[in-house]
Amino acid sequence: MSGVRGASILVVDDTPTNVSVLLEVLGRAGHKVLVARDGESALEQAGYAHPELILLDVMMPGLDGFETCKRLKREPMTAQIPVIFMTALSELHDKVRAFEAGAADYVSKPFQHEEVLARVNVHLTLARLSRELVEANSNLELKVAARTTELKAAFEQVQRLQQRLQAENRYLQDEISEAGNHREIIGESKALAAVMRKIDQVARGDTTVLIEGETGTGKELIARAIHENSPRRERPLVKLNCSAISAGLVESELFGHTKGAFTGATERRLGRFELADGGTLFLDEVSELPLETQTKLLRVLQEQEFEPVGSSKTVRVDVRVIAATNRDLRRDVASGRFRADLYYRLNVFPIEVPPLRARREDIPALAMHFLARSARKLGKDVTRIQPESLELLVEHSWPGNVRDLQNAIERAAVLASGPELVIDWELGPEIEAASTAPGADRHGSDLPPGELATSAPAATSLEEIERQHIITVLRQTRGVIEGPHGAARLLDLKPSTARFRIKKLGISRGEYESE
Repeated sequence: MSGVRGASILVVDDTPTNVSVLLEVLGRAGHKVLVARDGESALEQAGYAHPELILLDVMMPGLDGFETCKRLKREPMTAQIPVIFMTALSELHDKVRAFEAGAADYVSKPFQHEEVLARVNVHLTLARLSRELVEANSNLELKVAARTTELKAAFEQVQRLQQRLQAENRYLQDEISEAGNHREIIGESKALAAVMRKIDQVARGDTTVLIEGETGTGKELIARAIHENSPRRERPLVKLNCSAISAGLVESELFGHTKGAFTGATERRLGRFELADGGTLFLDEVSELPLETQTKLLRVLQEQEFEPVGSSKTVRVDVRVIAATNRDLRRDVASGRFRADLYYRLNVFPIEVPPLRARREDIPALAMHFLARSARKLGKDVTRIQPESLELLVEHSWPGNVRDLQNAIERAAVLASGPELVIDWELGPEIEAASTAPGADRHGSDLPPGELATSAPAATSLEEIERQHIITVLRQTRGVIEGPHGAARLLDLKPSTARFRIKKLGISRGEYESE
């Protein structure tokens, strides 16, 4: 009878004749036969030989077959070995005991050779199929575990991409909210042309750039021009004003943080370096970085890798860094406020942005640009600048540079009552109060008559200046908005625009009807 061959079978019987018969029958079938004379020997041999099947006699001296089987099934190493009882007992009760002890089957004495081989083959086949099934299940579990790990990694990658997209979306929304900012470099002066040549020279590579210049000279515009003319233009230009972030949070802003990294860190957040991966990071006022953060920034510049706050996992990025400062970093290096090695790493390609007083020929074009934008914002039809006023603009020293000029034009546009912008330095009590408020002239200069008194930020905001001016006009017209003598006509606004500005500025009727 054909069947499983080459199996290891333990025969447990104290009768030599029975053992001899089984040795012959099983040996002819190609099996390896082990022999034990009693239950104790059977337990010992089964423990170290690990046979594939056990033929176990019931009636033996010492441990009988029932007890031997029970002990085999209690041991993890032998519990899975199928046991076939060999018995001359015919009582049903004894057969039930055999199965309760853990037997897989039984054969009756005297042996029928074909029956013995048939039952042995059946249980060897079942045992091997069971082992193969366990092995296949184990392999399947390994594959499932590996696939689960892959899926988890993919899910984490999707989460990181989602976080990045959300962060980019927030950043782009911030960019959109600043859409009114001047995005073009305006002017044809020699000083500005020299800067533009440097932009062309450095834009196409990945060289780190340090932009130096006074406050308000347009250093961010230079950084943007470098980025937009570089191969990285399809990725974002990410900005960080280092002076606007507290020392305790600047590292989180730069490198991101994990959930629970510090109080208030309720979720994983990407830093500016990860957000700028593949693009450009603009570090404005880089001189304000704490020394400890300077050390970590140096590492990122050198190795393009970092660890988020609260994490030991290294993140690799591909980021071009452009830094800007309105301070003399060489002095900061000498005083110990700025790391020398970081300075040299940033100052690979320096660009000095000239102050507005060094490019006066650009002032008329800049002034007209700011006037056009202010007119659109205010809904006014102001299209030109009085020649005398333009001369004043060109002659002024502009300590606040281009931003100072922009503010002055917008302030004058708020008060304009016709198509021509006039710089009149006796503008009324609101402006005089603003320009003479404590701290208004931070540069400490006594301006001569006729000089433009806009060199320092006013204590009153432009919105408040506009608000007070509209209130003054409404008082003059006794609240009348439309008509030839209405406030809209005096403000050079459409009546609908005037009502919109009144509502937006929160001007109540009681404010202009109180007098």
